[in-house]
Amino acid sequence: MVSGLPVSGSWQDLKDHMREAGDICYADVFSDGTGAVEFMRHDDMKYAVKHLNDSKFKSHEGETAYIKVKESYKNRDRSRSRSSRSRSRSRSRSTRRRSRGSTSRSPSRR
Repeated sequence: MVSGLPVSGSWQDLKDHMREAGDICYADVFSDGTGAVEFMRHDDMKYAVKHLNDSKFKSHEGETAYIKVKESYKNRDRSRSRSSRSRSRSRSRSTRRRSRGSTSRSPSRR
């Protein structure tokens, strides 16, 4: 759980900031200045809590704030639909999806 985010902070900004701690599978921000981040590995989340708490966060608009990062096991994001979760997928995933479309077709499909 992240708190103290500036109003202009986006889920992309949060994901970029937290990426220092490790691979992220989900990030979102809420209107109350809080955010949620899910890491691929538990150790990465522990690193974020230890090293990114009280770190200077900068939004894409240049607004800065010192954020609080704490461990949370609440599944706050689980109530959201899959469509809202998909927007925070890493860019590498969409690249992989595109490469699948470039495979050659079998001769029987011509």
